[in-house]
Amino acid sequence: MNRSPLHTRYLALLVLSVCCSMGFALSARAQPKIELQTCEELKITKKQYGALVVETATCVSPTKTFRPKGTLRNVNILATFPAVPTGAGITFLVTETDADGEHVQYVDYTASQHHTTAYAQLTVNKPGKYFVRMANYFDKSQVWATADFTVGEDTVGARAAGNTAAGQGKVSVCKEVDDAWKCVGQSSQWAANTPFNILFENPSQVGVDFIGIVFYRRGPDGRDVEFVNEYQQNIGMDSRRYATVGDELKLPAGTYSVYVIAWGKREVLEHRGNLAEYFAKSVLTIK
Repeated sequence: MNRSPLHTRYLALLVLSVCCSMGFALSARAQPKIELQTCEELKITKKQYGALVVETATCVSPTKTFRPKGTLRNVNILATFPAVPTGAGITFLVTETDADGEHVQYVDYTASQHHTTAYAQLTVNKPGKYFVRMANYFDKSQVWATADFTVGEDTVGARAAGNTAAGQGKVSVCKEVDDAWKCVGQSSQWAANTPFNILFENPSQVGVDFIGIVFYRRGPDGRDVEFVNEYQQNIGMDSRRYATVGDELKLPAGTYSVYVIAWGKREVLEHRGNLAEYFAKSVLTIK
């Protein structure tokens, strides 16, 4: 993954001198106690110190075993320690299996003299065992604490958005959609070049601001063979239904796949069709 800049968790920039950058790097006798753990969730609170806002994280449901969650963050790493007068620069290093394993990701964190926790939230979907090192940002060979966790097999499969399984919604072709969200004149067959409207219904909130209504022409074998068009629609994250209005949608004779997808999952460089990550899909025959 790409490197990220030092992740600052407060508003005022903490200036650390080289001598103070060691933070936790005290003598062995004075080494502060650091607890590093992994959690299902984190509870974050904030406290103001003048112009400085300090976050404190609390582990909710400690665990070493996680499940893939699509694009959502599924792994939470939490370090707890006594406040360090000099502050400290911290890097969480994640590798596969052990410290010598393949690099997965790192997250940098700046702790002020008021911080007693530091955290990282990751998206790790590849099944396997992972190793975490909490290291000195300025000298990553200096490791202050370690932990490990495991990511299990994906049991959801293709996702429409976030961690929502694909294909749970319904898309209908209608003459019009009334104020009660009723699809008037619903049909899977339509006359060529005759206007129609689309009603999309999802069992839960879609979790995205924009959806796409996408049309592909299907071949004799039932697979998509030609991209026709796509329409971006503003649905709102908390909505679960959307309907088009007017006479804009019409198609020539043929058989078409009609998809409703998260707009961010649309095909951009190539349009190959046969989409898997969709909220809803239907087949429309135009005669």
